[in-house]
Amino acid sequence: MIINVDKLRGKEIDKINLNFCEEIDTISYCDEKYKLASPIEVTGKVTRNGKELYINSDVKMTVVDRCSRCLEEVEIPLDFNIQGFIVQENNYTEDEYEEFDAFIVKDYENVDLLEIIAQNLEFNMPHKVLCGEDCKGLCPGCGANLNKEDCRCSEKINDEDNIDPRFAKLKELLKNE
Repeated sequence: MIINVDKLRGKEIDKINLNFCEEIDTISYCDEKYKLASPIEVTGKVTRNGKELYINSDVKMTVVDRCSRCLEEVEIPLDFNIQGFIVQENNYTEDEYEEFDAFIVKDYENVDLLEIIAQNLEFNMPHKVLCGEDCKGLCPGCGANLNKEDCRCSEKINDEDNIDPRFAKLKELLKNE
């Protein structure tokens, strides 16, 4: 997903239209690696705004993550907009872009859109991923997925087997009464 922006920076053209779909297995950001269940679709444009480059595009993809309760894989459709300045890594100053989004890239001649999409991924992922609102999760005792099977913990738990050793003396006092 690399676009050459030399002609745009050299004022030979006014904009670069983005309209493509690319099959990618995974996308990484901040040490998180996300598996993709669909191609990444990008539509929009990159324009020159004075000396700067500005991107305005729509991104659609489906990311695979784990349910927060039962840890089953869940496909999450994402559809988000990217708007902001494309800034070379060594030319970025926070004060200059305080009111705007700035996407810092390493290579300013061949911009990797995947890098920009990854920077937006964290803001567009749901905070808590669930396979369904009625997800029962995992049993804290035996680890069974309660959506698929019954709990394997014993029905009757013997208190004496599970008593905290610090309270064993108290149990003995209750037996004497």
